[in-house]
Amino acid sequence: MAVDRPATILIIGAGPIGLETALYARYLGYDVIVCEAGDVCQQVQRWKHVRMFSPFELNCSPLGKAAIGSHDPQHSFPKDDEIITARQWMSDYLIPLAQTDLIRKHIQTNCRVISVSRTWVHKSDLDSEQRQEDAFRVLIQREEIQQVITADVVIDTSGVLTNPNPIGAGGSNACGEQQVEQQIDRVIPTIDAAEALTGKRVAVVGAGHSAATTLIALAENAVAVTWITRNASEIAGGEIPDDPLTERKRISQRLTELVLAGKIHCLPNVAIHAITTTDDSAMQIEYFQQTDSEDELEIQQAMFEHVFGFTGYRPDTSMYRELQVHQCYATEGPIKLAANLLNENASDCLEIGSGSNSLLLNPEPDFYILGMKSYGRQPGFLFHTGLQQVVQLFQILGDRESLNVYQTFQN
Repeated sequence: MAVDRPATILIIGAGPIGLETALYARYLGYDVIVCEAGDVCQQVQRWKHVRMFSPFELNCSPLGKAAIGSHDPQHSFPKDDEIITARQWMSDYLIPLAQTDLIRKHIQTNCRVISVSRTWVHKSDLDSEQRQEDAFRVLIQREEIQQVITADVVIDTSGVLTNPNPIGAGGSNACGEQQVEQQIDRVIPTIDAAEALTGKRVAVVGAGHSAATTLIALAENAVAVTWITRNASEIAGGEIPDDPLTERKRISQRLTELVLAGKIHCLPNVAIHAITTTDDSAMQIEYFQQTDSEDELEIQQAMFEHVFGFTGYRPDTSMYRELQVHQCYATEGPIKLAANLLNENASDCLEIGSGSNSLLLNPEPDFYILGMKSYGRQPGFLFHTGLQQVVQLFQILGDRESLNVYQTFQN
């Protein structure tokens, strides 16, 4: 059923997908409120020094470029095939997008969403028509003040980067991990930060591309780095044959070179049992390591002066606990999309399609999860995939399968 304009759409998060969703909604005439817990694109700021895998053309929308161009006709964009850093993405696209006339006044920063529920209907009430007629009740907090906003549609684009997975065995906390959590580095180091660790003993836990990028930066600065993985010492999913993303291919090949050259010490097939700090602020990791031997595994120890943790992220679902959202038992993402992703089982995120519009539907009417959070614990989300989700969402809300604003502005 179509959501008539000017319905109120509340968007949680002013990250890249939140901004694009807000722009699309405003262009179509919806009333929009964007609630951002921190600053605009705050999580992108954390990795602003990092080169992106995909070219600029996959990290912008035709509508976004048109809105920025209308606001500032002299604005210069990166070339379509240019590989830019997150800093350039911020300065050349995301911040100008947030400052456009269509959405600037609709973004509320330092505005944290505490919970989303209905007003009169409870989670256990099963009448979907009654649920749809009952407005969303969104509890927000600014500094110490809480208040309620009502909305017809709620879209969660808050992402997962504020909720990293523990580095302990089985995906749970290692003994003592919560006490040293603030000392586990979750950010890819800058060149200066990597140089500051030269000569020190450093552990990198994880097998994704963030771990790989960190390992390269450290090894190239003569850091005594150990790569700790729960499986083999290779990037999760392995190297992609004929990888079309040149930066991703470069990272995979360079990591292999450094491992083969002995610049990176590998510690594969490890489960971290405990992590504690010593009197001299070093970190002691206790772990089990699987071998071909049938002997009982014994706890081993290693000392490090710095630890990086890149073991993925998980969604924080607490804010919509009172809504009827069917989550995947494995990824904690919305079940329809999660099942589709698990069935595709593609090693290359470029090969993962957005699927049918129905994959975005939840049992809760007019509540949607877009962006990285829609993948739950699954890695491989691309900004370009999020743009496809935005198109699909408004085809649902407008009850028009042919609706595609991006095509209107396509060069």
